[in-house]
Amino acid sequence: MNEKIERFSKELHAKLDGMDKRLKDLTVSAKGATEKAKVEAKAQLAALESRAKEQHAKVQSAEARTKAWLEEKKTATREKIAAWKEQRDVKKLASLADSTEQYAVASMQLAAAAVDQAERAAVAAVVARMDADAAQQTSPAKSV
Repeated sequence: MNEKIERFSKELHAKLDGMDKRLKDLTVSAKGATEKAKVEAKAQLAALESRAKEQHAKVQSAEARTKAWLEEKKTATREKIAAWKEQRDVKKLASLADSTEQYAVASMQLAAAAVDQAERAAVAAVVARMDADAAQQTSPAKSV
């Protein structure tokens, strides 16, 4: 299971690096505010929203696993774990290790989903700013 955690960690780092690069590129192109940049930004936002819909079930599953582990953790007190160690109850200790590893993976999946959500929000903000700037350039300013 440690392999799985390491793989998710690498995937999360790659996701963060990719998001950072895409946002920097989008911000640079947004400053030019060309029609092409607007179309690309809106397409990127649509792709991110589509991916979020596809991953919805995985996120719900990860949330459920996280909640289950937290409930299990309430029953597996430090005293019980110490007793299992003292009694060398390998079965209970292995079960605890397995569930804790599953919790770690689920938490990483939730972190990856949060990164996706943050990227969607940032792209949506860029698109909204582009629309506002375009409206300001094409019509007299209106105050609220």
